[in-house]
Amino acid sequence: MRILKNNILWLLVVVCGLAACEDANEIVNGYYETTDDNSTVVVLKGYVSSSEGFSICTPDGCDYPFYIVEQQFYGEKYEFAEGTATRLDAMSGVPSTWVKTVDIAENATYWAKYSSMTTYVYIKFRVALIEGNDVTIEYVVDSSEARPNTNANSSATAYATNWEMPALNADNYFVAHTVSVSSGDVLNYSLEWNSSMKHAEWVAFSFDETTCQDVTSRTDAWDVDPLLPSDMQTNNSYHTNDGFDRGHLCASEDRVWSVDANEQTFYFSNMSPQIGTFNQNFWADLETQVRTWGRAIPSTYDKVYVAKGGTLNNLLKGFTGMTRASDGQYPTTDENGFTTKGLACPAYYFMAILSEKDGDYNAIAFLVPHSEDLPKEPTTAELQEYVVTIDSLETFTGLDFFCNLPDDLETEVESAVDLSAWAW
Repeated sequence: MRILKNNILWLLVVVCGLAACEDANEIVNGYYETTDDNSTVVVLKGYVSSSEGFSICTPDGCDYPFYIVEQQFYGEKYEFAEGTATRLDAMSGVPSTWVKTVDIAENATYWAKYSSMTTYVYIKFRVALIEGNDVTIEYVVDSSEARPNTNANSSATAYATNWEMPALNADNYFVAHTVSVSSGDVLNYSLEWNSSMKHAEWVAFSFDETTCQDVTSRTDAWDVDPLLPSDMQTNNSYHTNDGFDRGHLCASEDRVWSVDANEQTFYFSNMSPQIGTFNQNFWADLETQVRTWGRAIPSTYDKVYVAKGGTLNNLLKGFTGMTRASDGQYPTTDENGFTTKGLACPAYYFMAILSEKDGDYNAIAFLVPHSEDLPKEPTTAELQEYVVTIDSLETFTGLDFFCNLPDDLETEVESAVDLSAWAW
């Protein structure tokens, strides 16, 4: 409630609703001059010590809060800038430079920038009083704007805007395999089919609290992909007597959250001709490592997003292996990099992985030569030898990974790898 007394706007009592602040104190018998007709006044606790009381503030239009940490304003989704005016109604011009935390000072003004995946929200606020453990602030939501995302997939294609999806190529055929559950359809995995190569350009899927579950076994339900046009479908005849394994791209063990989900991994559109010693050893161990991250939900990660495939722009040309496959044949490709049955055979395989935890994102990529000479029981250090940045993988493959992330976040996570951000 605000009352006008002696030409000064006084705040008599403020009760902050859940939409704006959580666990914020009422201001009882306090009189605070406000400096903007639309402002809200709240008390943030935790200035002296969170053990003496702690509260957070979530302004309208923001899904995450900001609060006090070590006598500074902080929020996982926020950045801050100090103001120069003394009143909120005198603050104008959104700053261009931001910091992650800012010191709290009485009578100081500040800007806060909240970042969702689609929007920036700008808040201006003022410290009206510091009293013991309590910091009284007056704030107003100033404006909002769309967060730039220039290379995102179109939402006109179902599931295309999921975080795990690379940029779609109109020359290929996009397939999204779903599983019906009680709550509705769940995306199991997607792929983009390159019909001239008879091979998926990539497969993409994610681990969440549903799809990370391990509740069923390998089904061996080999079948054509029913979502591909009949003239694009491959079948088992394309994978027999060629010296190669029928190598899963989305691994069977990656999708054991339901029987239907696992059966879909046995579609031949999800197969790649892989050297047996590669498929069964180094690549399998790398898949196990990534799957360990995917199943560390929700303790270590909230979600893990994966795109995998083989390099269709870089094929294994003129190759003859040294080890016979279970069909008694040596793996062999022609001078153009195709198997005896006409399937493209990649010279490298890749994985691009994005993790999400409490609004923080980290990315890592692997680029592995399709070779018989890799360690059969690789150590963590040997797996890490094939770590590259997403940017490097994009340059090598010609694909655009995690294109649906906002541009600034995409640039940040794709340019570097922090090995310590991953649970090896």
